[in-house]
Amino acid sequence: MADKGSRKSLLINGLLCVLAFGLLGWTVWSNRAKIAEVRARNPDFRLIAAALSVYVTALVVTFARWHRLVMALELPFRFRDAIRLGFIGNVFNLVIPGAVGGDVIKAAFLCREQERKTQAVASMVIDRILGLLGLFVLAGVVGAFAWSEASPDVRKLIAFAWFMIAGGVVGLAVLFTPALYGPLLRLLAGRGKLEIIARELVTMASAYGKRLDVIALALGLAVVGHSLFVISFYLTNRALFGPEAPTILQHYLVLPLVFFSTAIPMPFGALGVTEQVSKSLFLNLVGFPSGDLSMLGYRVIMYTGGLISVIVYLANLEQVRQLKQEPAVTGEVLG
Repeated sequence: MADKGSRKSLLINGLLCVLAFGLLGWTVWSNRAKIAEVRARNPDFRLIAAALSVYVTALVVTFARWHRLVMALELPFRFRDAIRLGFIGNVFNLVIPGAVGGDVIKAAFLCREQERKTQAVASMVIDRILGLLGLFVLAGVVGAFAWSEASPDVRKLIAFAWFMIAGGVVGLAVLFTPALYGPLLRLLAGRGKLEIIARELVTMASAYGKRLDVIALALGLAVVGHSLFVISFYLTNRALFGPEAPTILQHYLVLPLVFFSTAIPMPFGALGVTEQVSKSLFLNLVGFPSGDLSMLGYRVIMYTGGLISVIVYLANLEQVRQLKQEPAVTGEVLG
């Protein structure tokens, strides 16, 4: 059964890779004239270097956000470990095709070092929720300032962002209210491990409910991190297209949804799909026809920054191998 499951997983990952590189090939082929123009224009490599620096800084900000959320639960967790695990997870998210999600790998590493494993994993779930919420906060706040000049399509995007913000706030309020877990505790009473997990979730909810300052800080760090990713993308666009690139404000309006598409479960951060999403959004919302080529340029920044992640990954390769041989740890992560 295990071999059959492995073959099925390998087949699915292989098909996803074929699809991803097929879409990438189509993007490159359909933009071959534009790519030639960009190469002839001699891209500004100073701006590309700046974009890379901003991108790596943004990654570190996201790792710092997770570190604060873990520390709020009073779990022993050093900042340098958050950086180490963050870069290892980034390898699985961006570099290794068809691998287990970076969040699961980070959670598995963290669980090996913590006694309260459910809370450790919960911190990562909350971190992901706050990260997505930060995207919509960024789009909503920028959209509010740009509302008077926005087109009808852009206004719909802004309204959607505020709708998601409201939904996220309500969802967090529910998660951080321990009293609402009463029915779950009664349902799982006397059921061994399930009851222990439920009680840890209540403890987590209580801890975060009392530390809303940490939640606000983490959300602020999410907005800052995404803002830096947008700036990195903008600098890349300026390096490639010069004054023809959209304005920084237009990037802030469009990119939250472009970045959201990278969460699609496909190899290399939804390679190929995100390029098409970027092309459609930039063209339809701000009239820029080369959003797919812009995303390709940003991919170069992402994967160049990923080289740092690869170095950290290789330095911890033996631990990664041990982790893959410990199904019990992965089972605890997945509940």
